[in-house]
Amino acid sequence: MGYDSEGPFPYSHVNKKPPPQTVQKTTPTPAVRNRPAAPIPANVSSVKVAKGDTVYAISRRYGVDVRSIINMNSLRAPYYLNTGQTLKLASGSTYRVKKGDTLYAVSRSSGILVSELVRVNGLKQPYALRVGQTLKLPGTSPKRAKPVAIAAAPQVSGKGFMWPIKGRLLSSYGPKQAGYHNDGVNISAAIGSSVVASESGVVVHASNKLKGYGNLILIKHQNGWVTAYAHNNKLLVKKGQQVTRGQVVAQVGQTGRVTRPQLHFEMRKGSRAVNPALYLKG
Repeated sequence: MGYDSEGPFPYSHVNKKPPPQTVQKTTPTPAVRNRPAAPIPANVSSVKVAKGDTVYAISRRYGVDVRSIINMNSLRAPYYLNTGQTLKLASGSTYRVKKGDTLYAVSRSSGILVSELVRVNGLKQPYALRVGQTLKLPGTSPKRAKPVAIAAAPQVSGKGFMWPIKGRLLSSYGPKQAGYHNDGVNISAAIGSSVVASESGVVVHASNKLKGYGNLILIKHQNGWVTAYAHNNKLLVKKGQQVTRGQVVAQVGQTGRVTRPQLHFEMRKGSRAVNPALYLKG
């Protein structure tokens, strides 16, 4: 995305150069690669590292997210493992598909990459889901996977979208170097400064699950609009909560993949990112 960090917004549908990987990808040895899949039982929370094992190989074998293994065991790059070492694994859970669910929606609500859901569940294109179908959710707990009821977006104010914060523009919308594209704008502000909702809506995401963007808020508005507020220091609203135009929803921070305090702000019409400068008022 090229906005004082590297990489596109995780829920973007725009084709862009993928962000640099932070996890060293090592090809498993033949002994590891040929080992049959062994989904981890619900009552097992740790495994012993065998000769030739890698984080990637264990991730594939037990259906647990690579990042989950790294975080739970406080591993440091280049993530080498020792034979006999004990690794803690987050036991997985399941999700039953409801009417209207899509793979993308389940991915967003559970904080698991679409590619991981496809791999763990052996899904084939076009990845259509059936009502009542059970999906495996690798490396999550039932509590995290439980969906939160989202109310309909409230009536808009009629005043239009407003700037979420005042400050110096660090990066504008559009193409950047090395093939990146900023889907929004980045605004410099002091840590702790108030971030306000650009328009009335309902919070559909409020967490730090999307790597690289720190504490992130997504607000859904009427007529297919969504606004995004990233790198916050503190979130002041929760998923499912309705907010009004100008309401303080977060405090500016330096979380995620940025090197200075700032707010990354996006506006989307459906799945299409637009230039916020063309729509913001006040």
